[in-house]
Amino acid sequence: MPVTPTSPATTTGPPARTPRPLRPEIQALRAGAALLVVLYHLWPGRLPGGFMGVDVFFVISGFLITSHLAREAASTGRVRLGRFWARRARRLLPAAYLVLATSAVAVFVWVPQLNWAQNFREIMSSALYFQNWRLAADAVDYLAAENAPSVAQHYWTLSVEEQFYVAWPLLVLAAVLLAARLRLRQLPTVTAVVAVATVASFAYSWWLTYENVSYAYFSTFTRAWEFGAGALLALLTLRASEGRRASTTPLLPAPVAALVSWAGLLVLLGCGLFLTGSTPFPGLAALLPVLATVAVIAVGMPASRFSPRRLIETRFVQWTGDISYPLYLWHWPPIVLLPVVLGHDLGFWPRVAILVATFGAAALTKRFVEDPVRTGRRLGIQRSTVTFAFTAVGAAAIAAACLGGIRSADAAADRAEQLTAEVASDAPRCFGAASMAPGPACDNPALDGLLVPDTTAIKRDDANYPGCASTDRATDTCTFGDKDDASLPHVLVIGDSHARSLLPPFVTMAEQGRIYLTAQVKGGCTWSTNPHPNDDRAIADDCYTWRDSVATWLDANADDIDVIVTGALAHPRPATGPDEQVAGFAETWRTMTGRGVPVVAVRDNPYQPANTNECLARQSEITSSSCALPRDEAFPNYDPLIKATEQVKGSTLLDLTRYYCTDSSCPAVIGGVNVYRDRSHISKTYMTTMTPYIERLLDQDDLLTPRSR
Repeated sequence: MPVTPTSPATTTGPPARTPRPLRPEIQALRAGAALLVVLYHLWPGRLPGGFMGVDVFFVISGFLITSHLAREAASTGRVRLGRFWARRARRLLPAAYLVLATSAVAVFVWVPQLNWAQNFREIMSSALYFQNWRLAADAVDYLAAENAPSVAQHYWTLSVEEQFYVAWPLLVLAAVLLAARLRLRQLPTVTAVVAVATVASFAYSWWLTYENVSYAYFSTFTRAWEFGAGALLALLTLRASEGRRASTTPLLPAPVAALVSWAGLLVLLGCGLFLTGSTPFPGLAALLPVLATVAVIAVGMPASRFSPRRLIETRFVQWTGDISYPLYLWHWPPIVLLPVVLGHDLGFWPRVAILVATFGAAALTKRFVEDPVRTGRRLGIQRSTVTFAFTAVGAAAIAAACLGGIRSADAAADRAEQLTAEVASDAPRCFGAASMAPGPACDNPALDGLLVPDTTAIKRDDANYPGCASTDRATDTCTFGDKDDASLPHVLVIGDSHARSLLPPFVTMAEQGRIYLTAQVKGGCTWSTNPHPNDDRAIADDCYTWRDSVATWLDANADDIDVIVTGALAHPRPATGPDEQVAGFAETWRTMTGRGVPVVAVRDNPYQPANTNECLARQSEITSSSCALPRDEAFPNYDPLIKATEQVKGSTLLDLTRYYCTDSSCPAVIGGVNVYRDRSHISKTYMTTMTPYIERLLDQDDLLTPRSR
């Protein structure tokens, strides 16, 4: 899948290193993990598990940082937090801020304004190192599910790393103070504290991955045990060295160590080849890359002639390990930006070009940015206070630029919303669905070039009315019209976000005093007994709770409902086959048709293979054919509502396809109106223009007449 917040196949993370002498096997691990990540993002079908490179990086960070902290604590009895944090800032932030600043400029220049807010928010979150929490929130936010990947999405792992660098020294320091207070041996005490934290994090990761995999993937607390695994290896190695009084004594016989090293490397390669985006992650699955990395580091460079020494010490492997951090930073932005610049998806050679350019940019960044700041003396940069001052200035500058971009995008959206309201309030002839209505062709030259709402405001053009927010319970607050007027038919709209997209015509009818409207809608949750298609248990359970609550509400209110209108996404990845889907809808509908309440099922609207608004944003001139989709490609998914209406007496199919499509195509712009809010949801403005036609169709079947009570 594209890089989205609803799957493990998202962006992965960078290594962190210390200035101690480099160990060849760790450099090789860095190189291999970085290449897994980069190649996965360029060719995900060839390396579906490349996202697990993040686990390798986290283990390495835990091992190296804890080794440094433990040695410092053992030699001085304390941990100098300021020096540690300043050293980390000099090592990581110059390259990170350079890429973020470059990405921000690229967004200004090339990215359509409709995606500015998301990109700038994520760039700012990355500069302030809470990007992982932003993506965790988006991962469980249905309205953010179709967000396009941002240029800074991959910085979530740097956020986890930086949060680790802040918290971990404090944990080690607390353990050192505890040992001193209780007069315990320092190293065993630190080891015990780290072990408890690691086990607790692993248990939480295991549980949360099962309960809410989307959130678990980005959470710092579900990833901490991976750092902890490397930390425990560092502490146990130090204890073993103390016991042997000679750190050069091998832990294992050379042939056994060579076998372990090869096994670890092969397991990592196997994870890259055989894990997939559907693998629940991190959880138990993350044990494989974590333990494999621990094994390779633990045995070091075996002296056996059968060891992977020749592979590990090759110049390319060691060089790639050396530039792995900037390699990771630079590889992702062009993957997001180049399709926007080219106007089409990436082919083979553009991907190769990105790979080559990334290596070049990484090498230059290492030579002219990383090394000079890390080891240089200019401007007093080696002083902690100066480092922190430069860090604050850099973060503030990036945040200020991003806030400016966000405000500019919001201002453009405000203007577009105002124009949309003005045009819609005095709708010109043939506006919106009127140009597709039955009868003589409707053509108004005044609509040529019009696009309302335009792409800057389209994300706001939704049917999320106050009181209708998705919760896990039925609500009585999503109502419109005069409840006490018994002459008004009581219409209930029920179902997922595609049912919610149907609300505008009915809200308009209610506001005009023709119906009383109630809505029971929840994004991603159909009015059926079908299994939820999302593998995330928390999201699925939330839906099932809502269904139970709605069933109770319906049982109590059935006698007051005159007609039920429902809709549902024709899902591209349903949890069951067609017959089971039909049966799930039919079973639920019969609970109401059996009580005399008619059900109107609305056939799903066209499903776009790509976001039409990104296409429209690239057009120099808007016409009625701009970004249109051939009709034979517009309905790729099975719609069970069609057959369900054939099986359930008392149900009716409402097919609105003629208002979306001509005989040959399904336009993105109809009568001057922007039809699609995203790939599958109709805009509020266009749906509102369908009000008279939906009312007429329901009236024809006498469905807007109050039932006798």
